[in-house]
Amino acid sequence: MWSLLIPFVVALTVIVAAPPPVFAENRCRIPEAGRWYNPRAATQQVRIIEIESHCRGGLIVSRMRVFTRCAPRDCKWGWTDAIRLTNGRLLARFPGLFGAREVEIIPMNHRIEALVKIQSHTAGVQDGFHAAILERD
Repeated sequence: MWSLLIPFVVALTVIVAAPPPVFAENRCRIPEAGRWYNPRAATQQVRIIEIESHCRGGLIVSRMRVFTRCAPRDCKWGWTDAIRLTNGRLLARFPGLFGAREVEIIPMNHRIEALVKIQSHTAGVQDGFHAAILERD
């Protein structure tokens, strides 16, 4: 009886002590992925940023969507590709009819800083800039 029980106990110990399997999806998730919220957003400033990432052809690809504070509901810029810069920041460009916006994300532990550059295509309208600190939603 004991000769049958010992191999079973050894096998059970090995299974329980083994580290959990690492899924490919975890490797494809960048630290900035998730939903970020700015509770102090003023009108026309960044209120929510959503960042997603996944693997495609062995490479990690990411995309970003931005919401600004508007009335009666938030304005949404739509999804666009995001790239990792050599300085570790994430950059996304949102083209538009009247102007383009660039959002540069600086990771800061459990928060991110979003640097937003607004380039106007309309004559006489000045380019803009604002920064926001966002927390995980």
